[in-house]
Amino acid sequence: MASCELCGKEKVSTRKARTAGIQVEACARCIESMNLQVVELPTKFTKMVSKKKHAVTSRGVAGKDIMAKKEKELAPDFHKRIIQGRKKKNWDQRTFASKMNERLNIVQKIENGGRPTDKLILKIEKILSIELNIERSSEHTTSVNTIKRNMTIGDALEDLLSRREE
Repeated sequence: MASCELCGKEKVSTRKARTAGIQVEACARCIESMNLQVVELPTKFTKMVSKKKHAVTSRGVAGKDIMAKKEKELAPDFHKRIIQGRKKKNWDQRTFASKMNERLNIVQKIENGGRPTDKLILKIEKILSIELNIERSSEHTTSVNTIKRNMTIGDALEDLLSRREE
């Protein structure tokens, strides 16, 4: 795994490609989007390409679609539900941790809003007789933070080509 000299993406498989008379290490995405001429295939993939074509899918090793969304999600107020359920049973945190066979600091972390593992969620739901997973709302949104990066060869090339057109 290397980094693409055009887009700057790290830990990707790269190939040697020719652009504007120079040879660069580029990822498949840049080669395809910039329509670059590939100089040579990566050495570890040469044998596989000649034997069998590989299609890229979003399926994992077991064939499960890793992009499929679950029907339920952890409630945003899960920690409040846990505290209420524990107090209904008149348990302090130490007693609750003992009933779950977990350490006290795990209970404290969860009740302070730390996300429990899926296995722990099931254990908590069973012991407290509460529901922590709720139906996924259709209004679910995801925000992506922008990452500032330094100028790459691809940025410089794009700038150069746009200046030539003017």
